[in-house]
Amino acid sequence: MCSVDPDELTEMTRATGQLDICGGDVLCRKCGTGTAEVVLRVKDAYCRDCFLAYFVHKFRSTIGKSKQIRHGDKVLVATSGGASSAAMLHLIRQGLNETSHKQLRFEPAFLYVDESCLSENPSPGQEYIKKVCGEVTSLNFDCYVTSIEQIMSTQEMSPVLFTMEWSEEHLPKSKSLEEGMKDLLMACKSPSAKEDLAEQLRQDLIVQAAKALGYQKIFLGDNATNLSIAILGNVAIGRGSQLPGRVHFKSVHRGIEIYRPMREILQNEIQYYVEIHNLSAVQAPGFHLQGPSITSCTEDFVKSLQRDFPATIPTIFRTGDKLMSSSSEQSRRTSPEPGSGAGSCSEVCVLCGSDLDTEQGEASAVHAILISQELSQRKVGGDSKGDKSTVNGSCESSDSAKLAENSCACNGDGGCGSGGKDSKREHVLSQDQLEGYLCYGCRIIARELRNIQLLPIKVLGMAAEQERRKLMREQIQDFLL
Repeated sequence: MCSVDPDELTEMTRATGQLDICGGDVLCRKCGTGTAEVVLRVKDAYCRDCFLAYFVHKFRSTIGKSKQIRHGDKVLVATSGGASSAAMLHLIRQGLNETSHKQLRFEPAFLYVDESCLSENPSPGQEYIKKVCGEVTSLNFDCYVTSIEQIMSTQEMSPVLFTMEWSEEHLPKSKSLEEGMKDLLMACKSPSAKEDLAEQLRQDLIVQAAKALGYQKIFLGDNATNLSIAILGNVAIGRGSQLPGRVHFKSVHRGIEIYRPMREILQNEIQYYVEIHNLSAVQAPGFHLQGPSITSCTEDFVKSLQRDFPATIPTIFRTGDKLMSSSSEQSRRTSPEPGSGAGSCSEVCVLCGSDLDTEQGEASAVHAILISQELSQRKVGGDSKGDKSTVNGSCESSDSAKLAENSCACNGDGGCGSGGKDSKREHVLSQDQLEGYLCYGCRIIARELRNIQLLPIKVLGMAAEQERRKLMREQIQDFLL
């Protein structure tokens, strides 16, 4: 029987001091015979063997009790080269080498996302690709490489398989895409919006790579510490309704299943595991904020509280684990099944792919915020109805007409769907039109952008397509039975 407390909710008492095991006279609390080498939760000392058994059990039980990973499943494992990724790589290799019934039976491949173009010093990027992917291939796993700027491309490019003869020419680079990615992040006015946007684009790129490679399941290296910070941070940045998909073991993003097998393990436990096995963990060049953000301040707050109250992170994590989304079930009923050939559904955010959380009742907080924003934008002393009709009437109608004229091929040659007079024409969307297809968190990002046209072409294209369908429905509404 599993001896791990499923809730791990303990009394929030202040830590009185770390247990000192330097003298070698402290015995393991589990077996009572081995010399303690690791201290967890301030007072719990473990010997090497008991700690490793405890650590592996957390990882294996997280996968096993879900019964979601079956024999022969192809799983794409996202790796960054950090401590959590290095530990997960080692655990998977050990699990596949097991000869008993405990053997892991899925077929993993690994994906590394190169973010060196966002670094202040992008030149070492190729060295880190060789270092991170070399660790993976040395264990006889396939490792694929893609770059973060590919999310800006109009065409989805499949990741490149890493080989020992890797050189810079193997990974296709585009200066225009790199500049577009940098301009997009620089256009964000606040560090919080910039960090949130980078996270959404990174996850979308991983899902895009999985689809290109034919994988339906993804492993991420999120641990309990990161998820606890995300629970509080996401609420602060307006993504509270998306917490179930962010912290649960399984979530579905654009038809791809995402799993978090390291979610039960704390960050300091991962660090102990990496040190015991002498694993190579690197800090690859990538996107780093220059100033504080909401998430970074939340991280400092949670970690400082955890030092004084060791039950802080487990309590936050278990509380967030019980959250359920009220819009998920309705979205599943209205969204088309993956591979069904149905078009994009307006119930999904075109930027992050989450369920839209803005269609709430009049008593909701979102509705109150929208009303407040609308009132604050009206001219003082003017006719509110007239202003509203001017802003949302003639201007919006002209924007819609411009969108229909520029985007719909029916106004040109070749018939509907042929691409129109100019298939490379930019998607023309106003701020209000785009926000209609964004969740609340992504609306905050859009309002922080100096120019929404800097967003990826695919995002603008999906929003433009849904806007055209909306206009078409309005035009034929009187003819529908």
